[in-house]
Amino acid sequence: MKIPGLLRQRGSLNFKLILSVLIMTGPLLSMLLYNNFYAIDVVREQVADSYKNMLTLYMKQIDSGLNDVDAYLNSMLTGIDLLSLDQAESDADYYDSKVFLFNKLGKDIALYDSLSSFFVYAEKRQEFMDVNKTQNLTLEEKDLIQQYVSDLIRSASILKGNSAQRWHYARIGQNDYLIDIVRSGSVYLGGWVRTDQLMAPLQSLQIGEGGSVLLANDQGEPITDTELVDENGIQLHQSEGDYYLTGSDRKYLIVDSASVRGNFKLVAVIPDHHILDRLPYLQGIIWIITASSLLFIPIGLYSIRQAILVPLYRVLLSMKKVRGGDWSIRVDMQKGGSEEFRILGESFNSMMTEIETLRVNVYEEQLNKQKEELQRLQLQVNPHFFLNSLNIVYNLAKVKNYELTMKLTRSLVHYFRYMFRSNTTFVPLKDELEHTRNYLGIQALRFPEKLTWALEVPDYLTDTPIPPLVIQSFVENSIKHAVTMDRPVHISVQIDFVDEDSGSWVKISILDTGCGFGEEVLRELQAGRSVENERGEHTGIWNVQRRLKLLYGDSVSIRYANDPEIGGASVFIILPINPLMEDKQ
Repeated sequence: MKIPGLLRQRGSLNFKLILSVLIMTGPLLSMLLYNNFYAIDVVREQVADSYKNMLTLYMKQIDSGLNDVDAYLNSMLTGIDLLSLDQAESDADYYDSKVFLFNKLGKDIALYDSLSSFFVYAEKRQEFMDVNKTQNLTLEEKDLIQQYVSDLIRSASILKGNSAQRWHYARIGQNDYLIDIVRSGSVYLGGWVRTDQLMAPLQSLQIGEGGSVLLANDQGEPITDTELVDENGIQLHQSEGDYYLTGSDRKYLIVDSASVRGNFKLVAVIPDHHILDRLPYLQGIIWIITASSLLFIPIGLYSIRQAILVPLYRVLLSMKKVRGGDWSIRVDMQKGGSEEFRILGESFNSMMTEIETLRVNVYEEQLNKQKEELQRLQLQVNPHFFLNSLNIVYNLAKVKNYELTMKLTRSLVHYFRYMFRSNTTFVPLKDELEHTRNYLGIQALRFPEKLTWALEVPDYLTDTPIPPLVIQSFVENSIKHAVTMDRPVHISVQIDFVDEDSGSWVKISILDTGCGFGEEVLRELQAGRSVENERGEHTGIWNVQRRLKLLYGDSVSIRYANDPEIGGASVFIILPINPLMEDKQ
């Protein structure tokens, strides 16, 4: 069953019910989703803080070791070892200073765990000397380092830049190095460290599968583990800040810590799924609750609709039909519905039964009143005509016209016999016409040579039922107001059949050649108001109008006019072929 347009409006119960459910469940779902993402952010932040602290701690250790080397190199600048080597005049003095410096550096290098090698470059003699802690250093690697350092010193760019960050990153051959150089006269003293040696202690960290701790320069370019960065689309921000997520297919949490002694930083690349593995149970429950809520909200709304809205719609639909005039409608409350709606439906059905019974009783009472009024209106005609007839008999007896008196008396007998049996609702048209002929015959005796008349009716209409005394009443009204002793008057009654889309009708035209209706009387008749005589009595026209209104309702039509040529009165009555009420004897 479809919910009607009424229940889809903003003011409908359906709209308010859905809105109420969403108001109740919306914040809950939002809170669950917020709690889910908040929990993820909290875990990420805690993991990031943990790795940040760890990287900061280790970077401090690295900076501390590099700072110790810087302090040693600075102390050498104030000593006589480099000065002796720089100011040696003879080869013997130069080599003595060189041997002494080599021995000193070889002994002191063991004091610095982070350092891989000391080197000395005598610019005057273009000679390079190094002291290596690593024994497995290849000759090719030594030559590459020597060539790079010599070129770097000759370029005179090594001592430029930030004095605090003296350790500079360099890619030499297939390896990465951190190099620091100081100068005393024309002699350069420095040291270098392989980055893989610095990163070795961090390899034991539990970063997760696919993660790593790497070195990057201050431009955000990886120094170590470049393949991991390139293959996964990882972006290393140049500026140091809080943690962030990056990666193309898989997401990685990035945490870094910059060195204060060099232009490099430690970067932890942590797989995001490795972080979230620490809260699978809570996250799963939250997602299940959220998905279940999204699933059960429509089911709950459907259940509410079936339990409340559908029964309510049945009641509303029944009330709408009652408003449309269908008093026989009853609410069909199906089994399994709510007890409250079942009681409501039974109460509605009981109320409608009582109302329908009451309406039938009222309708029957109205019918009885209408019948009583019809009979009373019909009986009102009898005394009126009876007095007129006695007046005619009196006048004929006064002139001693016994033959006409006998003829008139016989006509009156037939006339009043029809009247006394005509307290029925409808009579055949032929009986009404015969009665009208009898009446006109009586009036012709009263007004000899002053009254002529004609009745025209098709034979197929003679059995049509019409109310009694309708035609006779209008003919009587014409005789009463049109016939005088001054001039003759002709009364014509024409009956025709009218067939239209709205139905079949009988048109009755009653015309006379008298003086017609007065202007005020015609105006009142055309407006549908009653007309009273000089004694305050209703005319016979009002009697007929009232009876036709009771019998036919709004389907009857009566039109009054004066003939524009001869000035006589014209009455046109249009009645349905099938009357609304059947005659009951």
